[in-house]
Amino acid sequence: MLPDCDPIRHHMHLAPRLLVTMALAAALLSATVTASFADPRKPLPEHVGGWQRALFPLSIPVTRLTEGRMRHFTEHCTAVAVTPGPNSIFVSAWHCFEDYRSTILPIQLVNPHTVTTVPMKLLESGGSMQEDWALLTPISSLTVDTWIPISTTPHHIGQPLIAAGFTPQPNQSTDDTADRYLLADVTCSVIDASTHPPASDCVAKKGASGGAMIALTDSGSARLQGIISAGDGETVSYFYPAPSLIRRLGRQR
Repeated sequence: MLPDCDPIRHHMHLAPRLLVTMALAAALLSATVTASFADPRKPLPEHVGGWQRALFPLSIPVTRLTEGRMRHFTEHCTAVAVTPGPNSIFVSAWHCFEDYRSTILPIQLVNPHTVTTVPMKLLESGGSMQEDWALLTPISSLTVDTWIPISTTPHHIGQPLIAAGFTPQPNQSTDDTADRYLLADVTCSVIDASTHPPASDCVAKKGASGGAMIALTDSGSARLQGIISAGDGETVSYFYPAPSLIRRLGRQR
């Protein structure tokens, strides 16, 4: 004989347990997704390396056609000093300046150590995402105490990299008023050396464009291996190979 059972009541008892089970499963799935896309970028301690003092945030006034009207925006990127002063040359990414047409408002480099701005002059750029590089120099005096030499050796698959640029903190607003900090993914590497631009598994967010892909020598010295160009912000970042700029730098000096 089967036990006496009210099927409606039986289902009413199962419903809360089913809801709890579903909620737990959703929480576990959310935790798994969050873990798989955990942001590895961290602030760099001031005493580590020292090369981080060669990176600066940039503010670029741009004009874009939006809904039939020309509107003004500010593009936020990163610049890297690659030669010593007094007339240091900085590298960044071409796409940061694609919509820069102002003859009044200058490109501004922000000195994070003194919280002052320095107007910059765009010297030369690649003109496309395939040639996503730009060279700049200060219009007025700027003391640069640290610069990063460009690597003289080509990148290769598996090469360890450090990707660094100025962006808002994770979970912070990305609007024009957001504070920007130097954040770095210090445990990434080249994953495709045959493409142009080459690819890495570094995490770089909006604002890091023009920032540094750093390779360390056997002695621990920093070399600029690439300029952060594009990516999906989670699993892949592309970079312009910096050694390609060495001859151009020679012509600018």
